[in-house]
Amino acid sequence: MKFETDVLIIGGGITGASIARELSQYDIEVTVAEKSPDTFTQQTKSSHAFIYSDASLVNAVSLVLKSILDPEAKLWEPDSPKNKFANRGHALFAPLAERLDIPYEPLKCLVVARNDEQMQGLKKLYEITEEMGIKNDVKWLNPQEILDMEPNVNPNVQGGLYSEKSAKIVFPPDYAIANIDNARDNGVHFLYDAEVTEIETQDSGKRFVSRTPRHSITSKFIINAAGLYADKIADLANARDDWDIILFRSQMVLLDRSIATRFKTVNMILGPPAPGFFEGICLQTHGNPYIFCGKYNPIEDKGATETRSEWFKENLEHGKGLLGGFSEADVITSFTGVRAFNTRDREENIIEFSKNQPNFLNAAIRLPGFTFSAAVAEHVAELMQGRGVKLTKKSDYNPFRKGIPRFKQLSEREKEELIRRDPAYGRVICRCETVTEGEILEAIRRGARTIQGIQFRTRAGMGRCQRNFCGPRVVEILARELDLPVSKISKEGAGSEEIMYNSVD
Repeated sequence: MKFETDVLIIGGGITGASIARELSQYDIEVTVAEKSPDTFTQQTKSSHAFIYSDASLVNAVSLVLKSILDPEAKLWEPDSPKNKFANRGHALFAPLAERLDIPYEPLKCLVVARNDEQMQGLKKLYEITEEMGIKNDVKWLNPQEILDMEPNVNPNVQGGLYSEKSAKIVFPPDYAIANIDNARDNGVHFLYDAEVTEIETQDSGKRFVSRTPRHSITSKFIINAAGLYADKIADLANARDDWDIILFRSQMVLLDRSIATRFKTVNMILGPPAPGFFEGICLQTHGNPYIFCGKYNPIEDKGATETRSEWFKENLEHGKGLLGGFSEADVITSFTGVRAFNTRDREENIIEFSKNQPNFLNAAIRLPGFTFSAAVAEHVAELMQGRGVKLTKKSDYNPFRKGIPRFKQLSEREKEELIRRDPAYGRVICRCETVTEGEILEAIRRGARTIQGIQFRTRAGMGRCQRNFCGPRVVEILARELDLPVSKISKEGAGSEEIMYNSVD
């Protein structure tokens, strides 16, 4: 299948999705090629998705944690490109979330010390906030003030820091999917199961032919937003200069929504970070707490996302050391997140045209890059314009997108009206999360092709039972709507097919 486009974006994660949305407002042809069957199957789905400015307590914690990667580097450089992107991305996020109907919460962060060693770390963190000029936004708390704020926190606390300024939290797929929906509504073409395996350069670098197992895509420009695979994609076009991608991973544990009641004021509790080590427990926007702790473990295999029992035990140990009142029985699932850095400067992003291929733009973003994404997209558009791309605003550009109705969150009157318009909204499929068939059908209309695609658009199967009850019905609906046998319905693409029950195809 042959396609012609002005710009080919390789990679449909948060960076590629944001760039696609940004470029969709202009009168140019844009195509996204994503190797997976959806937009959140790699780094994007397992990110923390904190959106924060450089001058925030969350960033101060992050700086201490990552100092092990480059011990000689200055912890905080306000004029660094990374911090400028963070500030711009944070400023753009709230208006963007309003236009794209993305749920988010202010991040209310409490850092607590439970022993003398941690108190030293807490004091160091407080000193960094003074250097950053945000000391007035951070409150020093004594043990009683901490317990008054969060009575279920570890009773052995000796001191703490609290801030609710300059940071937000979003459910990672919500942000990516909203960008994809809006970009598609404004004319961007999306090709899934479209791993780019070959790039041919033509006309002295003024044109590319990118090939996937099913497509041949001719483009004037390529934007490499392939995340973990950015180095591999650049190499296909001889477009990688002086950088490599290095990877680290960490495991997280998701808890039952009932544990959310243990939080009273804040939605994130951290221990003081040490270089290369972190611990925290945080409430997702949908109400499930999750624990993240441990080291950034270096890996070479880009697909090494398996979970380990020793990390699971470590997660629980540190989570219970911060907040009491839960046990292993409250765990729903665990997952591993992979983080990407570049070897040129681990604290910075690479957003530049290749020296070898002047129409090939590399966007190799550190970590998954949620904080930077909107600012990076804006910057990419500026770079494209500087390279001669005429960016004329579309007369019919629509900057707004409405999310799929969340039946569970509607008033009784709104539920009745929705069912009146479409009776499928009256059939509950997932009882843990109160997800209806109407929501699932709408998710399929918007591009869901897998069980995970349904999960992350509707939350069907993300509750306590983890698909044990609703799973067969979701498979049945997908098979029916996509006109496929149930044996072809997968969790997240080829190789993850799930035949969950006997059925006539």
